[in-house]
Amino acid sequence: MAFTVRDFEDFVRLLDKHPHWLEALRQRLLTKELLQSPKTLRGLSIRVGKIDKSLRSLAESVKTLSESVAALTEAQRRHYEEFAAHRQEFVAYRAETDRRFAELREEVAAARAEADRRFAELAEAQRRHYEEFVAYRAETDRRFAELREEVAAARAEADRRFAELAEAQRRTDEQLQELIRAQAQMQATLSRFGQVIGPAVEERMIRALREWVEGQGGVMLEPVFSIALDGIGEIDGVTRIRLRDGAEAWVLISVKTKVWPRAIRDFVDAILRNPTAVAGLRSEGIGDPVLPIVFGFTLDRHAMDAAQRARVGLLISAQGMLVPPTLWSLEKGAPIEE
Repeated sequence: MAFTVRDFEDFVRLLDKHPHWLEALRQRLLTKELLQSPKTLRGLSIRVGKIDKSLRSLAESVKTLSESVAALTEAQRRHYEEFAAHRQEFVAYRAETDRRFAELREEVAAARAEADRRFAELAEAQRRHYEEFVAYRAETDRRFAELREEVAAARAEADRRFAELAEAQRRTDEQLQELIRAQAQMQATLSRFGQVIGPAVEERMIRALREWVEGQGGVMLEPVFSIALDGIGEIDGVTRIRLRDGAEAWVLISVKTKVWPRAIRDFVDAILRNPTAVAGLRSEGIGDPVLPIVFGFTLDRHAMDAAQRARVGLLISAQGMLVPPTLWSLEKGAPIEE
């Protein structure tokens, strides 16, 4: 058995109570040689001191160990209490989980029963739909058969009507050929008429233009000629004149039997402001400035207002220049401001 500090303390207390034991102990501890040797006594004293110091250190270690054991015991007690609390929570959680699983099994069973019921209803509805489909298909086949008969009848009627239409088209083609022949004859007549009337119109236009130019103190530098512009038409009269002040200009003339306001607007849009027409005139050597004039035998009462707004000359055979022309710039497509 190990000799502890507590045993030593008990031993010391016994010695205090029985002093005669101390002498016996001394006799046991101090041999004859030790008693006779101071050196031995001093060494023994030192050893006893070391033993005492070791005993005190051992006592401190035992105290520290006791405190550690006490703390460990307390921690173990707390851990046990916490474990007990956690165990109670686990038991409660397990009971709640078992209850919720039971409810879930009931819900799943109810859902499965509902699904079985709805699948049964769906199967019944599918059966009814199939029966309706069979009946509908039979009715559709019957109606298609009737429709084929109607189509055959309609095709026969269409063939008959197309035959009638072909016959009518044949007669129409014959009438159209007759009309074309009549139109060709009329065109030939008009051409012959134009060959007779055209020179007379040009002669009246040239005479009226010359009278106006000379009346303004100017002179015609070239004969009057016409110019055909691809995709646009023909400019009926073109010539070059020198004005009283010595300036020169090209004269562009559109000839109409009767001058309407629209003839004025068409002359401006189709010739004076048309880039294609202007390019065609340039290719013929005709450039700025120009004097645009519309010539006619008679006129509508609104033609003069249209000519004045457009600043285009209006020359009538028997009445002379009713609206004097204004110098235009083909490059700008507008009158030249004085």
